[in-house]
Amino acid sequence: MKRARLLTFLSVLVALGGLAATYGVTAAPSDTAESTQLCQGTVRADDNRYVVMSNVWGAESTQCLHVDPGTGAFQVVRSDHDNGENVAAYPAVYSGCHWGDCTAKSELPAQVSNLRTATSSWSFSRNNAPGEWNAAYDLWFHTTEDANRSPDGAELMIWLDHTAGARPKGTVVARDVPIAGATWDVSYANWDWNHVVYVRTSPTTWVRDLDLRAFTSDAVSRGYIRDWWYLSGVEAGFELWRDGDGLASHGFSTRIQSVSGRA
Repeated sequence: MKRARLLTFLSVLVALGGLAATYGVTAAPSDTAESTQLCQGTVRADDNRYVVMSNVWGAESTQCLHVDPGTGAFQVVRSDHDNGENVAAYPAVYSGCHWGDCTAKSELPAQVSNLRTATSSWSFSRNNAPGEWNAAYDLWFHTTEDANRSPDGAELMIWLDHTAGARPKGTVVARDVPIAGATWDVSYANWDWNHVVYVRTSPTTWVRDLDLRAFTSDAVSRGYIRDWWYLSGVEAGFELWRDGDGLASHGFSTRIQSVSGRA
């Protein structure tokens, strides 16, 4: 799907209201009766507020997750990927729309110029995961309010952590840009949409109330996103080039409000 232009839905979601040890983190699911094994497709959680997707889009190798269907927490338990310089998969949780597959109560799509609040909290564990991977947000933008189709505006990624071999595509256009209490290196590439990546210069495994609007505003100022476009989906997960067994997502939540009062 993602960047491979596949219109099949291979999505997985994790929904959690908390973050960090003092923020109500739920442990990643183990191989128990309460967990669901997901090797392809999606699992919906929290009354369809979130979706967990396997999302193997860039390779044909096997990948499986354990997903807690109650909380949406998930863990990568099998990853046979070895995809060279290309991403094989992006197991993730999302709110909003992913190639027309939309969640409930997300308040998305929302026009960029009308965003009053756009924040997200998320936590994850590395668990000594081998291989090449990142832990990243993926925000999608459509040029109109119709999100029942492939995104045609922009993809904005926020890398919180990554291994040494994982690098964003495109050209570095800025370094040490201060946003949301940290500094970020910014890369840009033009595909079927604008692809802009913010790489955190000091890696972290959790964020609380991360200001997504601040990243969007920076991308608008650089000409990569337009004010009249629509934020259609907020995703958080792991881009996998090679391996990644053990990576676990514990907490994910979003809060979107628009000036119009729609969100």
